[in-house]
Amino acid sequence: MNSLAWKSCPHCQTVFVAYRKDAARYCSRQCNGYYRGQDWAKHAHKGRANWTAASRESCALRMTGPNNPAWKGGVTYFSRKGRYVTQRIAYVRCPEAFKVMARKDGYVMLHRLRVAEAIGRPLTRTECVHHINHDATDNRLENLMLFATNAEHKRYEHGQAIQPLWQPSPPSDIAG
Repeated sequence: MNSLAWKSCPHCQTVFVAYRKDAARYCSRQCNGYYRGQDWAKHAHKGRANWTAASRESCALRMTGPNNPAWKGGVTYFSRKGRYVTQRIAYVRCPEAFKVMARKDGYVMLHRLRVAEAIGRPLTRTECVHHINHDATDNRLENLMLFATNAEHKRYEHGQAIQPLWQPSPPSDIAG
């Protein structure tokens, strides 16, 4: 059974309730941070925007991007369900030139980015990229086609004579 204990914070002298006798020594994370001398805790109540330049720099170098042990080079994978469960979609950090195609977190599907770079412009939301061999993990340009809408893509899949907006040119057999 939990016993309540009234305690006084050694930093700010605020009286607070600790739900266990051996629990919390301080009333908040800020007070704990002042005691430990940690810069992040002194500014935690203000948010990241009001950190000092030194705290921003030390935090930025600590565990972000390539310094994080979970960093995978800016590539993340989206697992699918159903028939295509083994084909995970690759998302990569979107270059500035194609930022309009990215999700809110700045990532874009790799196959859409490859086609956008090949045609030299960002894709619209309605444009659909088709994998010729139906393998979503095969993002070679030779395996990709671009359709104006998903409806055109589906009609093409069902055998109608729909011309894609873009497809790679076949390799020439002439050796030069």
